[in-house]
Amino acid sequence: MILLVENSGDYNNDLRAMIGAFFPGEKIKAVSPEEVSLIDRKLFSEFSFVFTALYGIRDVGAEYSRTTRLRIEEKGHVIFSAYAYGDYKDRKKFRNRLKLASYRMLSSYTGRELPWGSLTGMRPSKIATGALKDGKFKDEIIDYYKTTYDTSEEKAELSYDVAWKEKGILETIDPVSEYAVYIGIPFCPTRCLYCSFTAYPIHEFEGVVDDYLKTLEQELQYISFLNRYRRLTAIYIGGGTPTAISEEHLHTLLDIVKNTFDLTELREYTVEAGRPDSITPEKLSLMKRYGVTRISINPQTMNAAALRKIGRAHTPNDTRAAFKMARDAGFNNINMDIIAGLPGERLSDMKYTLEEIRKMGPESLTVHSLAIKRTAELNMNLDEFKGEINQDMEAMISYAYKTADEMGLKPYYLYRQKNIAGNLENTGYSKPGLECLYNIVMIEEKMDVFAAGAGTVTRLISLDNNEVTRIDRVENVKNVYEYITRIDEMLERKSAGVDSRFLK
Repeated sequence: MILLVENSGDYNNDLRAMIGAFFPGEKIKAVSPEEVSLIDRKLFSEFSFVFTALYGIRDVGAEYSRTTRLRIEEKGHVIFSAYAYGDYKDRKKFRNRLKLASYRMLSSYTGRELPWGSLTGMRPSKIATGALKDGKFKDEIIDYYKTTYDTSEEKAELSYDVAWKEKGILETIDPVSEYAVYIGIPFCPTRCLYCSFTAYPIHEFEGVVDDYLKTLEQELQYISFLNRYRRLTAIYIGGGTPTAISEEHLHTLLDIVKNTFDLTELREYTVEAGRPDSITPEKLSLMKRYGVTRISINPQTMNAAALRKIGRAHTPNDTRAAFKMARDAGFNNINMDIIAGLPGERLSDMKYTLEEIRKMGPESLTVHSLAIKRTAELNMNLDEFKGEINQDMEAMISYAYKTADEMGLKPYYLYRQKNIAGNLENTGYSKPGLECLYNIVMIEEKMDVFAAGAGTVTRLISLDNNEVTRIDRVENVKNVYEYITRIDEMLERKSAGVDSRFLK
């Protein structure tokens, strides 16, 4: 456990993120300086160190100082100290200074440099996107990442490349007349060790699928009605594992989509097949017949021992077989997901996984960094796995970047989650021209994405002169039974959030 002492909570989330980047999974207890004396002496011995941030300590005759003092202590002894200069009340200017000073102090304390430096947040390429809009050149943008955040050359280049690719694709959409749809199927063959999504084991919940699909049809029909004067651009069926349901139920689902929406101007139709052991020739034939253009077959790793450890029922050979079946069915846009930092895996395991994927030759590759999510089994049993996870993670991600490039796959979207070790990232690579449009508009939040199903989140944008001014999240309940019984409430939530311009 780590103790965080602050005389203001204005930057609590920023400091938590920075500390968490160096110490993933560690609990952080935040208190004020006045509360330190109230902490039980026995509890104090449980803190591995104390991080203190004292903002604008007052000087004699001054309202407040323009200096913030930082320090790291162990057992009452100051180990490292630093200063962040500037008006801490001016968040826009001060935030980056505080994070950079904190990062450098933590870097000295741990003896580690992080590839992203002090840059946190979900969308690291957002800075490059804004700079491109302002007419900045590549060299200027990369230099800004390095000087402002201490990022590595590789990560600065990655941010620029993703922003440039997204810029060209986003220029082809009209957020007023177009929208996207996400359909959540919350059933899986098994629950993975690291998973925190809404997912129910299909062998236990098979009996509820009929009612779930009937309810889903209601919601999709309502979404279609709300957008009756707009064009549907992209559909993404995710989960869970959509192909975990039976062939009959998959047929019903695809039929609902076909009969509910006008698909004549659809640019992309993705089904997250996900688990190789849930894929059959019959299901692939169905998807192809209903116009699905892109699927995912996700090995996560090609290491059999790691697959067993994370709770996957498939084998590496199942992945190879599923991929061949998809090719035989005529799919020419296949994505594969892998995860860096899985329990027990080292760089050699990642190299083997990537070489096996290279042999199959997918059109897209998504490389995730293992995140320790709050509700995942991995987090619940962290002590058991702590020594096995996130080993060689930076090298794994870097090697994947290099391998993807050798395969002719270029980065096109980039995002991060909380509690990723080393402050690392998730990156989508694809062959030029086969980028996943849904992934881009969802991450960049440049188009309305209507989501249907248990645990899904609709994201609705507000526009002013075609610029996004606000993003509203409309959440569906996570429990599959509550979703079925409370569908009217889900529909009302969506209706209340839709921009009135789209109803004319």
